[in-house]
Amino acid sequence: MSVQTTTVQLDDPHMRRAGVIVGVLFIIATAFLFLGEMFYKQFLDAPDVLRVAAQNKPVIVLGLTIELICILAMPLIGAFIYPVLSHVSVGLALTYFFFRALEGVILVSVALTNKFSLLSLSEAQLAGADPALAEAAVMLIRAQNAWGDTAGMLYNIIFALGALCLYGTLFHARLIPRWISLWGLIAIAVLLGIAGTAMLIPLPPWAPILIVPIAVQEMLMALWFIFHGFDFQAIAHEYPDPTEIPS
Repeated sequence: MSVQTTTVQLDDPHMRRAGVIVGVLFIIATAFLFLGEMFYKQFLDAPDVLRVAAQNKPVIVLGLTIELICILAMPLIGAFIYPVLSHVSVGLALTYFFFRALEGVILVSVALTNKFSLLSLSEAQLAGADPALAEAAVMLIRAQNAWGDTAGMLYNIIFALGALCLYGTLFHARLIPRWISLWGLIAIAVLLGIAGTAMLIPLPPWAPILIVPIAVQEMLMALWFIFHGFDFQAIAHEYPDPTEIPS
């Protein structure tokens, strides 16, 4: 089955610009996540968060604002890479955009909102709120973040499913060197294994190290997008008629 596509040529300058934008957005989505955590994580993860959070409000708000920028970059990646992936498969391009947008919704509605809520609870306790109720709210927030934060199991499953669409498409169409796409597929398989295992048994303290390969791969891929763009010759070779692509 085939569908009609846009008449934009594969060597259109807009496509080259898309590669640069997507690469920059990948860097923002990955680097800003770790940068934001450097500011707030030590306070919001502290056992005495209700005491220290309000005392360090400016630093925490700065870190969470940086993280918000990271989150906003996620659906933008799906939007800007859509014209590229749609030359291979409209269905996979839409699916990837859906998962990236879903990531943003979960992180804003669950993780980021909960982190600001911890700050509000800390301020409320300093103002005289019931400590027992505040502690119970903290436990609830941390239970939700165990699933919906960037280290949460549900979030990582959604992230991995979207990434499988991306790397599978890139690998099939040879839009970037296959070894980069294959690296991503393997790293995502490891991530899915970690997320699945975490749903059944507690993970060892060193388990987070296993996410390093996908973080490094994303940075390398982002640089490739920026400096080399996409190899549309592979698409042109496989689909000589640029108005016909698989759905």
